[in-house]
Amino acid sequence: MFYKVLIFFLLIGVLFNSDNANSDIKLQSYAGDTSLPHKLLVATMKRANLDYAYPYASDKDVSNARILNDVKTGSLDVMWSMTSKALEQDYQAIYFPLFRGLLGMRLAIVKQENKEIFRNVYNINDLKKFQAGQGKTWPDTQILEFNNLNVAKTLKYPNLFFMLEGERFDYFPRGINEPWDEIKRHKDLNLTVEPYLIIRYRAPLYFFIRKDNRELYEVMNATLNAMVEDGTFNQMFFADSQVKSALNLANVKARRVIDLENPLLTDKTPLNDERLWFDPLTYND
Repeated sequence: MFYKVLIFFLLIGVLFNSDNANSDIKLQSYAGDTSLPHKLLVATMKRANLDYAYPYASDKDVSNARILNDVKTGSLDVMWSMTSKALEQDYQAIYFPLFRGLLGMRLAIVKQENKEIFRNVYNINDLKKFQAGQGKTWPDTQILEFNNLNVAKTLKYPNLFFMLEGERFDYFPRGINEPWDEIKRHKDLNLTVEPYLIIRYRAPLYFFIRKDNRELYEVMNATLNAMVEDGTFNQMFFADSQVKSALNLANVKARRVIDLENPLLTDKTPLNDERLWFDPLTYND
């Protein structure tokens, strides 16, 4: 343990002695963000004694395409995203699934009057009769299409709720931790979570940084590992409001599960590290 702690502080020293030592670490989110990735990222920065800033503070609806480009150009240091082979090739992933795999368990947001849309859906062939809505550049879109599901796409995430309400597609698959807060934010659109299905695939969401930012990678990787080891990561996960909503409201054990294949995973996915994953289907409070 002493050796690990020594290495950790040596790595922090490397960062502070680098050319980036006097620069704030530029984060994807904004100060008022209450999401778990943001809270974990801020906790990581504070634990590593790194100063940070929010370049998107005045533009909370920035497109995913811009975020990707800004990390490449250095205008942004840390983003988070569901992983894919392409992302891991172009960016440096930090291999801690921030939602411990919950994002790969998808519930469908639908219009209130279409709540029974999946009552008679029992397998993927049944599901193919309906159209999903997703972000054009999201890895989820590639996963759904790889499994021959029909997908309507748009570049900006906020558009999807209005497109769903306008019946441009039938359902909006969301990570099991996501839909409750999203429906509250769009209460004027009369949306709900359908009660019958879980669409499941392994889909970790990681922090990503620029490929050549090795010092920041080493510090964040060591810090997150320390947070897993001492239980901080786990405590923040179960304290998160979205996770609590998922465990309280999703009724997962009463749902039918349709499994999809994810062709976007790499061999670096930490599938065998049981500390990092959580399965609500087998969870007992």
